[in-house]
Amino acid sequence: MELEIRHLRVVLALVDSGSLTGAAAQLGISQPTVSETLRRAERVAGGALFRRGAQGASPTPLGEVVAAHARGVLDSLARLKTAGTALQLSCTPSTLHPYLVVLAPEALGRAVEVHAAPESAAPVDLVADGRAHAVLATDFRGHEHPEVPGVRRTLVAHEPMFVAVAADGPLGERGEVDLADLAGLTWAVTPVRDRRRAYLLDVLTGAGVRARVRTVDFAAAFGLVEMGRVVLPAMPGARPRAGIAFLPLAGAPLAVRTSLFWQADGPLRPDEVARLRARLVVAQHERVERAPHYQRWLGRHPEWRTTPSG
Repeated sequence: MELEIRHLRVVLALVDSGSLTGAAAQLGISQPTVSETLRRAERVAGGALFRRGAQGASPTPLGEVVAAHARGVLDSLARLKTAGTALQLSCTPSTLHPYLVVLAPEALGRAVEVHAAPESAAPVDLVADGRAHAVLATDFRGHEHPEVPGVRRTLVAHEPMFVAVAADGPLGERGEVDLADLAGLTWAVTPVRDRRRAYLLDVLTGAGVRARVRTVDFAAAFGLVEMGRVVLPAMPGARPRAGIAFLPLAGAPLAVRTSLFWQADGPLRPDEVARLRARLVVAQHERVERAPHYQRWLGRHPEWRTTPSG
């Protein structure tokens, strides 16, 4: 295990602020997150990095060495960021992904490269470690991406999840299904690092529904649905597919959040983040929510706000 960028950010914030509270405020994260990150950094470094006392936190000799190293590494990383010609954005699979590709250069007024987030990395880690300047990613209540030093988050959309089933199967003609209607079936999830498997299992268990959950490759998922082998939790704005019916779940027991994560000290300015988020919200309403099955559901549920007002 090695010291990571997030560890170095916390060490420097503690040196600069002199307290856990000050470091948390500087980094925009909770004090427990600062404490836990510091503990991990000290385990890696092999000793205490700070002395805690009534006057706050002061670096030990080892802490001074690590802080000097951290400042050099982060300064070099900042120079590398400004030297690049294009902003690096990443995205987990979602209905907003194609709109990010188009809207980001328009909203930011500069060159942008958008890449699919690798399945091997958690989205927030891509931002924390400097592999992406921002990430558009999904997660779920109770299974949120963790707070990470130096990473900010803003909510773009909060949506119900539908279920994809075989159109010619026993549920294909239904306008809506209960979770209980899906008991005993095999659910599929794709290998996205957004904790959806754990979330789905929690919801099914809480509802008393016994079901199998398997992970399948994204490219094969809808083919398995069409053959009637699995049912698949799906974004409600998913485009229509031959042989597949997208059905809402009664009571909307499954919900997904799409958020934009970015580097607090990276090349994206706050006004740029606000512009990009605003354009994504417009795309959510004017594009994503125009899917026929989604429009019908929203018409029956005017109380559901898919995007925050702030």
